[in-house]
Amino acid sequence: MATTKEQRRKWGHYPAQDVDVSTAFELLEWSWYRFARSTEALEANVVRAVLQDLEPWSHTVTKSARDGERRKAASVFLRVAVDDTTDEALLATWRTAVNALKVFESQYAWGSKEKAAKVMELRKNERLVEAARAAAVGSTVVPLELLAVLALEGSEMSADAMLPHVERALRDEAQLEPLSRLSRYAAKTKAMTSLMALIDGRLNAARTSAPANDLAKALGIASGNRFRVEVRVAGTGNRFFWISIDSDRPGPAFCGGVGGERTSTQLHHEDGSTECSLVELPAYLRQAAKKLDTTWEFRNASTRHLRGKRLATFLAWLEGTGSHLSES
Repeated sequence: MATTKEQRRKWGHYPAQDVDVSTAFELLEWSWYRFARSTEALEANVVRAVLQDLEPWSHTVTKSARDGERRKAASVFLRVAVDDTTDEALLATWRTAVNALKVFESQYAWGSKEKAAKVMELRKNERLVEAARAAAVGSTVVPLELLAVLALEGSEMSADAMLPHVERALRDEAQLEPLSRLSRYAAKTKAMTSLMALIDGRLNAARTSAPANDLAKALGIASGNRFRVEVRVAGTGNRFFWISIDSDRPGPAFCGGVGGERTSTQLHHEDGSTECSLVELPAYLRQAAKKLDTTWEFRNASTRHLRGKRLATFLAWLEGTGSHLSES
C-alpha cells in the first residue's frame, strides 16, 4: 500500500517545497537526520530565512540543558558551514552542511567501514572542519562523529576545539569511554596523540580503581585489567534478579533488577544517593528474597563472562555462603 503524505509527515519526511522556517526548526529539534532529508533541496530564500533565525532559535527555552546545548551545536555548525555570498554558493554549501548533519546521526556501527568513509569525506572539506571546530567550542553537547572529524583532521586547532570536552570528561568518568573511541580516527599528529594519551591514561586509571576490579581482587578472582560478569537467577514463585558488573563501564558499579512475573524494580546503584553499593549486594538480595517471599536458586544461575572456579567463587559470595567482604 502506498505511503500517504500524512504518514510521511508523521515520520518527519517532508518534501522541500512544504518546508517553511517553522517546520524546518521543528524538524531540527526532532532529528538532525530528518531535518537534513527535508531541507537539503530548499530554495535560496527559505535557506536565508532559516539561517537568519538560527541564532535566536538556539537561545530559546528548551526542556533540558542538554537540548539547549544541542541546539547551539546545530546552529553554530550550519552558520559557519554555509557560504551565503551568492545564491549558487549558498545552495551548494547548504546541501553539503545538512548532509554532514546526516553523518553525525547516521546509524552505522562505530567501527564500520561505512562510518569511517563518511567521516573521512567530511574531513576533506575544510569549511566543514572549521564548522565542526566552531560547534565543538560553542556547545558542550556535540555528536561523537563531529569530534571524530576533528580527531581525523588532527591539527592543533582541532585539538584545542576538542580540549573543553576532554577536560569535562576528566572530571566525569562516564564521559571518558565515549571519547576514548575517537582513537580509532585520531591522526598521528603531536597534538592529537597527546590528547588521546590524556584520555586513555585517565580511563585506564579509572578502570584500575573501579569497584568491580576491587571486588574481583578481594575475592581472588581478578584476571587482567577488566572484570565483568552477568548473572540471572530465578526464584520460587516466579521471582528473579539479574546483575551486570563491568569494570570497563563508566558510572555506577553495577546495574540490575529484581522482581517477578509482572513487575521489576531496578537495583540501586553506587552513585552517592543509593540504597545498595556493590559490596552490599549479597545482603541486599537476601533482603529482597525475604520481601518477595522467595528463595533464589543459585544452582541454576544463567551467567556470562565468568566460568569454572572463578564463577563458583563469585556466586558463593553473592549467595552469602562464600567470602564475606568488609563494607567499609
